[in-house]
Amino acid sequence: MIFSATSLAPWWCFACVICGGVPEWPEGGVANREWVVEALEWRLDRGVDGCKDLTPVIDAWTLEWIANSAEIRVEIQTEKWPIFTAEPKLQGPLIQIMALQELKGRDYNADRILRKLKKFARKSDGIWSEELKEKFEETKKISN
Repeated sequence: MIFSATSLAPWWCFACVICGGVPEWPEGGVANREWVVEALEWRLDRGVDGCKDLTPVIDAWTLEWIANSAEIRVEIQTEKWPIFTAEPKLQGPLIQIMALQELKGRDYNADRILRKLKKFARKSDGIWSEELKEKFEETKKISN
């Protein structure tokens, strides 16, 4: 069997596909609104463990900026989000999704947020399960 550089391209560029398009780090290491929007759009297209070298840093910077922002406020009533009993790893992404909606000037829409969170969960290795599917259905009933 003969291998050429082109036959190896999918293997060596696997990280390029997963982590491609990551936003430049914020200038001076301080996140601002524009960077947070760009970072959240990129981040929410990956699963919980997507691009493991970069997502923890992006999560930390975006969640810190959201928590300290006078511009937006994210409130979550946990009783309206039973999915957390099945998968607590979705709390951060839910905050990020809600913040991004607000930063884009969109009105709160629980169905749209839930759909985005469900899409995110399905992209996450080892998270999607029958229990989580049922919790999404339960959450949908509560939010309507």
